[in-house]
Parts: sequence; C-alpha cells; structure tokens
Amino acid sequence: MKSFASPSFFRLLDLLLSTTNPGLKLSRWKFDGVEFERERHSVMGPKHGLAIEIFTLTHAGRRGWTLMVTKEYWWAGEESKALKNLRWARATSGQRGDIFSWLRTQEAALEVARTPRTTHRTMTAGEDDTSEDEAFDETSAGVRASNTAFISD
Repeated sequence: MKSFASPSFFRLLDLLLSTTNPGLKLSRWKFDGVEFERERHSVMGPKHGLAIEIFTLTHAGRRGWTLMVTKEYWWAGEESKALKNLRWARATSGQRGDIFSWLRTQEAALEVARTPRTTHRTMTAGEDDTSEDEAFDETSAGVRASNTAFISD
C-alpha cells in the first residue's frame, strides 16, 4: 500500500470497516485509538440515483491525524443499473506517514487474526485424533473474540 488511491488501500479499508463494524450498523465507533464516523447521503430521481458514503477516521493526540474516505455510487434507469462507482481518500490533517503506519499495523493484526493456529503433536497408541476439533474450537474462539473485542458505541 503506497497511496490512498491504490486498490490495496481500499481492500484494507473495507476489511477494517467490516471487521470493526459488521454490517455498518453503527454510525460512530472507536477502534485501536481511532474514531470512525460514517455518513451516507443519497438522492434518487426518476432516471438517476446517487449515494455517497463518507468515512472519517480520526486519531487524536500529539501526532494526531484525520483521514476522509469517500465512495460514490451512481445508477441509472428504471432497473437502477450501476453506472459508475468512484472512490477517493485524502488526509485532511496530520502526516500521511502516521496514517500509513497505523494502517500497516492494522493490516498485520488482521493477517495474524486470519491465520489459522494449528498445533502438532505425536499421538500415542489408542488415542483418538481430535486435532481437527481442537483446531476448529481454537480458531472459532479467536474469531469470536476478535469480532467482539473492539466494537464500541
């Protein structure tokens, strides 16, 4: 991820949004020192429609920063056929390097959370193989914990 225009930036942002606020049910939430805010505006006419989502990420403090991300969705016709989707992001305050540093930290944490943990051991004679069950339970518990640990109003 080298810029706010790269596809990898938007993939990470979408993953971060869906992980910290599943279904985007909250309009404001906080995660790892950053306040998220979501606004959605839409206009619908007889021939055209437009929806704009604005995400503002704010990290307060001495090296604080604010990032604004905008996604536009256009559609046309009676069938509401997708016409064009635009997306862009811009730092509105602070240093870009600080924002990228925070994003890279989140990317690494999400990668660790997605990597299944397995243990290897030698079975003794007559012992049932429950390694898949144990790995499933361990992974499921980690996913449940990671999905609930950082969502707040």
